[in-house]
Amino acid sequence: MTRILRALSVFCLMGSLAASGQARPEGRRRPKIGLALSGGSALGLAHVGVIRWLEEHRIPIDYVAGTSMGSLVGALYATGHSAPEVEKFLEEIDWAAALAPGVEFRQLAFRRKEDVREYPSTVEFGVKRGLKLPPGLSAGHGVGLVLSRIAAPYDDLKGFDELPTPFRCVATDLNKAKEVVFDSGPLFEALRASMSLPALFAPVKKGDMLLVDGGLLNNIPVEVVRQMGADVVIAVALERPPEDGKYTSLLGVAGRAISVMITANERLSLGHADLVVMPDLNGLGVTDYQKWKEFEARGVAGAQNKARVLEGFALGEREYREYVERRMARRRPESVKPEIIEVEGDLAPKRKAALVAALSADPTKPLEREQLELEMDKIAGLGRFDAASYSFVRKDGKEGVVVTPHAKDYGPPFLKVSFLLDASRQEGFRFGVGMRLTMLDAGGPASEWRTDLSIGQINRASTEYYYRIKGGKWFLAPRLFYLEDSRPLYVGDVQLSDFITRETGGAMDLGYAFGRFQELRLGYALKRERIAITEGVGLPDALSGRSSDVHVRWAYEGQDSALVPRRGVRATVHGAWLLDYPELTGAKPLAESTISYARPLAGKYSLLVDSAGGWTSSEVPLYTRFAMGGVGRLDTLGRGRLFGNRYYYGGTRVLRSLTSDSLGLFGHFYLFAAGEAGRAWYPGSSVLPRYSGSLGLMGETAFGVVYFGAGVGDQGDRRMFFRLGRVF
Repeated sequence: MTRILRALSVFCLMGSLAASGQARPEGRRRPKIGLALSGGSALGLAHVGVIRWLEEHRIPIDYVAGTSMGSLVGALYATGHSAPEVEKFLEEIDWAAALAPGVEFRQLAFRRKEDVREYPSTVEFGVKRGLKLPPGLSAGHGVGLVLSRIAAPYDDLKGFDELPTPFRCVATDLNKAKEVVFDSGPLFEALRASMSLPALFAPVKKGDMLLVDGGLLNNIPVEVVRQMGADVVIAVALERPPEDGKYTSLLGVAGRAISVMITANERLSLGHADLVVMPDLNGLGVTDYQKWKEFEARGVAGAQNKARVLEGFALGEREYREYVERRMARRRPESVKPEIIEVEGDLAPKRKAALVAALSADPTKPLEREQLELEMDKIAGLGRFDAASYSFVRKDGKEGVVVTPHAKDYGPPFLKVSFLLDASRQEGFRFGVGMRLTMLDAGGPASEWRTDLSIGQINRASTEYYYRIKGGKWFLAPRLFYLEDSRPLYVGDVQLSDFITRETGGAMDLGYAFGRFQELRLGYALKRERIAITEGVGLPDALSGRSSDVHVRWAYEGQDSALVPRRGVRATVHGAWLLDYPELTGAKPLAESTISYARPLAGKYSLLVDSAGGWTSSEVPLYTRFAMGGVGRLDTLGRGRLFGNRYYYGGTRVLRSLTSDSLGLFGHFYLFAAGEAGRAWYPGSSVLPRYSGSLGLMGETAFGVVYFGAGVGDQGDRRMFFRLGRVF
């Protein structure tokens, strides 16, 4: 009854002021206004428009509370940002990177890039205490960096009432099935917990609590704002009308079911609000983050619809200016000088020293956000950590930054699993499955033990111990391996038989790890090789015997994706001196190089250019050393159709993105048009290039690359092809 009487008195005041068209007379005590911002993923960007309208009409916000996306926007305002500053903040967010499952490919450590290229599935198991999956599709590293930008200056507050605008955010404790309201503690942790959408983002562990998105129990924290001291609570709701025909699929039904459950608790909360602003969000979706300007416009329109009532809370110019000045007086600088660098967590000594050196290069100048976040990406890209965040610190007259790496709690060791499916009308289906077990820091910092096992299309068992000498950049890499592969054998256009190659042996490499982008190896390999034709009549004897070589390999990995790059260069150079080889007399040289170049074109188009070449001795035993034909190596020819001791290849693909402005949950897809030329040959065969042209669909998914299409060759070859799994 008390709340009803209070609301009636407030609305009487509002009504009289609105009817007179005047702002509240200065000097009269004004009601304290609180804003409750609901969750709703991208829909929550409409809150920005409501705040903008309130500012433009000199309506103060004395308290703010939010859930999920509402907590992010609410925290931006609570930390002293004006509406134009909030808009600038949103404009600078790379939403694809912020909501990605992990660190972008380019920022991964070199060996983690190798993992992604060879095992492109995003599924990673931990083997720390039995076989376990990660607690979410994303550890939240990207969104954590966004939250660090907001929270870093304020993580040492005694309570959230000390912010420029008092703030609360809501999470849900899964262990006790109850609502948790954050009013103190690290602001970053509170925001991260409030935004932990179950299954999508890993939950936040705090004491005995397991915290996820607050929308499960309280998506519009009206009563939270009331308890903060608000006389009037304005709730911003984000409900969309149901869309006919959208709920016939499994995911559509599941998504709508969750929405219905959240809507039920929203309606209970809205019944306690004094005023509800509900922007019209029809036609916009929960993944349309790139459309934040349209969301903002809808929020402005939603507030305008309640203008007659809201304008009753407007302040005079002088009083509103004083209100703004009080907020700004409590605002903290958004950067610090790197006089103090602290690291919380188990970071390898040399990596920690490199981090400190990078951040404290000039302690007289404020830290640049881009440099700080790049260092966070490097930490998360090491493989041991799934996220890294930062906060600012001030003590003993100095200021600086505290870096917090978040170690994966389900490993190491880590197990990556992937599969490969190849299909064409000529060759049918070929399937393979493989896994890689990686033990990090095995025998020393930055050292690791990596074991591979695959069966099907390629049969392989190998293990490599990668030892970083004294934790530095030089390394030793002994390995043992067994590799078996088969491919068709053609005479002209006719497939006569299959032949199998088998290698068993070991190698020792000495190398230098330049960093995330380059690696150089020099080594010696000793193995036994066997090449045999397995089908047909009058089979020749198998070629088998001892093989040894001295080899060198340099690799540069500078592209933005292991699957479908749109920018950057990747290159490899491999050289060897074959000391022994079955039925070969004397030592022989071998060389091979590849290069891939990608760049964006106008609009949604991009260009991908690949080239490669190899050369070795003209001795008969080396006639099958190189092969051409198949997906990514002359699409329209059968796999391994051309072979020889020398080859060259060049291919160009123009990609047209099919991804909308919404963030795709199932990957990024492109239409492609490809033109290729190349040849593998041996003495006496033609060296003239074969040509291939193809069209189709290309994409990167959680299961690896998708490459599907059809093509025509220069000699009338026609082929449809499909690949899912590894890259070319």
